[in-house]
Amino acid sequence: MVVDEKSWLMFKRRLWSRLWEDLEIGYLDKDLLPVLILFNLDRDVYTLSSCSGRIVVSDSVYPWSRDEGSIVLKTHVPVKPGELALLLKKPVVRRLWLNATGPIVHLSARNIRTATYLLKVARMSGYKHSGILSLNKYKGVIIELTTGVRFSTFIGDATNILETRDIGLLVEKANEILLYGKLMLNRLYEVASKYLPRSVDEEVLNDVRQREGLLKKKPIEIFAEMAREKGLGDFVDRIEKMTELR
Repeated sequence: MVVDEKSWLMFKRRLWSRLWEDLEIGYLDKDLLPVLILFNLDRDVYTLSSCSGRIVVSDSVYPWSRDEGSIVLKTHVPVKPGELALLLKKPVVRRLWLNATGPIVHLSARNIRTATYLLKVARMSGYKHSGILSLNKYKGVIIELTTGVRFSTFIGDATNILETRDIGLLVEKANEILLYGKLMLNRLYEVASKYLPRSVDEEVLNDVRQREGLLKKKPIEIFAEMAREKGLGDFVDRIEKMTELR
């Protein structure tokens, strides 16, 4: 397949502009920003909708159900036991599930050669579940980088609700999986930084230079700041101990 260069570049410029709009209104995960900038700096790559890893509580038949279900809690930072305890006091329509997932990064490559290169970098970073999702003449070769990091557990329905004494343990495990995913995001950034950009997109570079300081922090450092803002000092200490951020 031959990608239409003009259309592909148009999509790249449009999505690069939207990235900053999403950041400003709070739609973009802050700790994902260094990774997205790094990939967009490559002349033959642009990023699409992505996630840095999150904890979700869903009211649905199964944890993967989308059409028949609703999200009752979603956060990209650790959860406090009290947050889950409050949810368990509310009426349940179907079933409540506690889910923690790792990062998912969606990219478009200008050609198959670039897509293959990106997948090689991803696998060196531990993203072994990554692959090509689709081929589009105008949008390019769409690939998904994912780790397989996932945790799901049933916490209640209309007749059976988790005991309060069990909340702390489940929250601890969900936060542990979330942190593991964030460390994987940081690893992707560190490994990809050695191999990208191969050919610099000067327009993206000039834009980044005007936003001084954006590339001075790693994803895990931003994640620690997000946790600190939520008042999770103990969790921040754990991050710093594991990553030597001090």
